[in-house]
Amino acid sequence: MTEPDRTARPARPARRKLPKGPHNLSRDEVADTQRARLIDAVLENAGRRGYVATTVGHITATAGVSRTSFYEQFTDKQDAFLAAYREITTEFIAQGVAVAAEAATPLDAIAACCDFLVDYVHRRPAAVRAALLEIYALGDAGLEAREKTLRAGEAVFDRTANWVRATDPALPSPPPFTARTVVAATIELITQAIWSGTEDAYGQAREALRYTWLLGLFGHQSIARPDL
Repeated sequence: MTEPDRTARPARPARRKLPKGPHNLSRDEVADTQRARLIDAVLENAGRRGYVATTVGHITATAGVSRTSFYEQFTDKQDAFLAAYREITTEFIAQGVAVAAEAATPLDAIAACCDFLVDYVHRRPAAVRAALLEIYALGDAGLEAREKTLRAGEAVFDRTANWVRATDPALPSPPPFTARTVVAATIELITQAIWSGTEDAYGQAREALRYTWLLGLFGHQSIARPDL
């Protein structure tokens, strides 16, 4: 939902398992593969069990990686979760922007990006649930990481608003805090879809997301704002 940005990161390749027996992978390639599998395992376990109930043993068992390898990558469970949170939220935003960049107009971009968001959540409900809900279990460290993600989402809204005004110079800028309101509503709608887990819920979230972004970008133009 933003003006085209050709530097957006491409979709993440599927996690690959290490080959059995001798292989020609370098030590760094092995470490990168193990880290990627641990990241996925952190999100999967935290999303299904909850962060507090998840142990390092759960993570390593799911990833098929030894505890020694885990501690070569992360200092502890919190460090691993924060790394996983940063990866999935960065990926989520970057891929959404890349999808929007292919659209010809802001309206097309909004529709395409909202479709992407819902489809992404539908594909990875446990991982997204971990990012949206379990981040609170980390206390201040989690809130700080969440704040950075919110700011990144708000930046996407602001860039989209600039694109809209470039196509319609007469359109005024959205009022203060509109970006935060829209991003917060987006998170709430996605969370409700995951919580319900039904096709109807995902369909409703898709339509509600489009309406929310359109309301944030265009709704203020019909509201008379008195001088303060």
